[in-house]
Amino acid sequence: MVKTKDKRNISFSITGEERIPAIELVSAIQHIQNVIYHIGDYLNGTPNRPKGDFPQVVKDQCTLFITNLEHSSVIADMQIGDDQTGLPGLDGTYGERAIKIASEFIEELSIADPSLNNLHDKIENPHRVNKILKEFDAMWPSAQSKREFNFGFGGNPKKRLNPKQREVIQSLLHTPLHEYEKEVFGRVFEIRVDEKREIQIDTPEGTIKCHYTSDIEDAIREVIGELVTIRGMMVPYKGNFILSIDNEVSIDNVSQYHLKTMKVGGIERELKESVLIDVDFEDDYYIASNDDIGLLAAMPKMTQVVDEIKEELAVLWQEYVAVDENELTASGKDLRKKLISIAGKHNG
Repeated sequence: MVKTKDKRNISFSITGEERIPAIELVSAIQHIQNVIYHIGDYLNGTPNRPKGDFPQVVKDQCTLFITNLEHSSVIADMQIGDDQTGLPGLDGTYGERAIKIASEFIEELSIADPSLNNLHDKIENPHRVNKILKEFDAMWPSAQSKREFNFGFGGNPKKRLNPKQREVIQSLLHTPLHEYEKEVFGRVFEIRVDEKREIQIDTPEGTIKCHYTSDIEDAIREVIGELVTIRGMMVPYKGNFILSIDNEVSIDNVSQYHLKTMKVGGIERELKESVLIDVDFEDDYYIASNDDIGLLAAMPKMTQVVDEIKEELAVLWQEYVAVDENELTASGKDLRKKLISIAGKHNG
């Protein structure tokens, strides 16, 4: 059985030659660190970025530290920080989950005929899967390499990276990114009516660009400044994805958001039941609320107001669920029951 502390560990070795260039060690560490960052970035729910650094919350949860380095050969052990805490309902911290998924990626990439669909089941975002594959491709030894790379994740035995699989990984990388369906909630705040026909939507994920067809331009104009739900296809566009719609039925005026997670210490925790949040936009501020359990927040950005609501819900959960029930008033016990039905009960 793997110990909890071991779930934070990654070990690797480079053998096959008497002298291994130091740059090989540095490169391997950098690529596996980037893999963990990309996965942690996805688990954190941050939107795709074509370029730029990883958010600090991802670095805090997923930065690897070298805990052992054998000088006689290139053998290294690394571990994510010890100051992380797990949450009920989640299989470990962000960092531990990222290490587990990285291990599952290597398992899939090591079989004769790996499935891109299986990788997408682990990371439900084709663009992020592509970024992770690029890191593995960069560190995976080629068929001509005399060096042998071995990686072990989460306390499991090290596994050799088979050089024959390098071409397979590259073929997966060259597989065209496919369209996928997506529904977004947010406020339409900008429109282009030239040949690009593009709107921008301020959503809980950040700003999302959306292309529309000319025949629904009138319907698009009517929702400028409004809160809406838009259903469409995410299609590859200039190395990223962009939402595309061609039917006005895809647009609904909606002022309620289904909250599906709460945030504790920067870590997302999935809820057992979604919470309906009323959202309004007044005087350049979003106002989000739920009167039933007493949530209220006001922020200038959709991401900010949703994050604030997530944190408020987590505070309520800590104050009314993670305490002795006998210390609560009658109304407090009623709220506790509601919170348990929404977020579950702390089980130690």
